[in-house]
Amino acid sequence: MGRKYIRCQDFPGDLPGDEHCSTVLSADSEEELLEAVIKHGIMHGYANTDDFREKVTRAFKDGNPPK
Repeated sequence: MGRKYIRCQDFPGDLPGDEHCSTVLSADSEEELLEAVIKHGIMHGYANTDDFREKVTRAFKDGNPPK
């Protein structure tokens, strides 16, 4: 499958302050990354819903995050 990542700032969130979070999460599998994103998203106030899971999964990028 290959490495995947997501930058919190790139997620199209609608909660205030989301655009200022500099967290970048990466993992060797989509499942592992999704679990990390859910934990991080809950800290921002998102609920662990099917809709949230689908939205973040679509925002995943292949490879390693740019430096």
